[in-house]
Amino acid sequence: MGQAGDNQPIAKTLKRLGWFMLRAIVPALLLSATVVPASGVAPQGLSPNDLVRKVIRHELDAQQHDHSLWMYKDIVRIPAPARQKMVVETHQGELTCLQQVDGQPLTPDQKMAERRRIHNFVTDASAQSRARQASSSDDQKSAELFSILPDAFVFQYAGSNGDLTTLSFHPDPGFRSRSMEAYVFHKMDGQVIVNTREYRLVEIAGTLTHGVQFFGGLLGHLDPGGTFDVRMTEVAPGIWNLARLKVNMRGKALFFKTIGDQEDETRSDFRQVPDGTTLSQAEQMLLEQQKGKRNG
Repeated sequence: MGQAGDNQPIAKTLKRLGWFMLRAIVPALLLSATVVPASGVAPQGLSPNDLVRKVIRHELDAQQHDHSLWMYKDIVRIPAPARQKMVVETHQGELTCLQQVDGQPLTPDQKMAERRRIHNFVTDASAQSRARQASSSDDQKSAELFSILPDAFVFQYAGSNGDLTTLSFHPDPGFRSRSMEAYVFHKMDGQVIVNTREYRLVEIAGTLTHGVQFFGGLLGHLDPGGTFDVRMTEVAPGIWNLARLKVNMRGKALFFKTIGDQEDETRSDFRQVPDGTTLSQAEQMLLEQQKGKRNG
């Protein structure tokens, strides 16, 4: 859910994958565990692609059943300038309140502008409706993109360490994409780490090994070497949220316009808010948090 959109297709592609994985993943600390080489047979006799398929079914089910709401700190270091904000989720949408720009607190005028912006959204039913529609569309496309993983890629069992299993992946040449997002995503090579006890995804990272050309390069291209990395953290028992998203993509669009999508975002300080929290209540939470920060 959100109050603003992103018009760059590559940004949407990668964000949809990351945003969809908000709720269901094991801690990012597990990413530092050593992977021990193992045989090429996936756990419980599953082929690597069937293991990924089972994990995805579990993730989709978990996503449908987790409706918890959270307040958290969001820091975007790239693109510049670096921005820190607080976010409060509600079932009507989410509210954000900017706190710092380039490490500096907001001026009194900037704080007043933020309060006006927040209040305008809370009292504007049409703006809320547009935000919900955009969020619903992104959620649907996220699920579609996530679900193509076992069909778009060939997975290979790379190793294991306790409940963690690492699989590398590369594009399946027989896959035919049906959307621009799937087309770009299918060009990635990378790895996933899954928890085979809970059938959860721990990490997914990819590299645009060969680059992408749109209509033979006539409408643009993405340079090879572009990367993305999504990592998660536990915010409550059995509930996981996005902890880190990094994207680094470059290329050229029509008329030689440079494509540059570099993102570095972290989320932390998660606090669960009551299930029935309204936008008006979220507004008060942000105002009280801002006041407490000033007094502190």
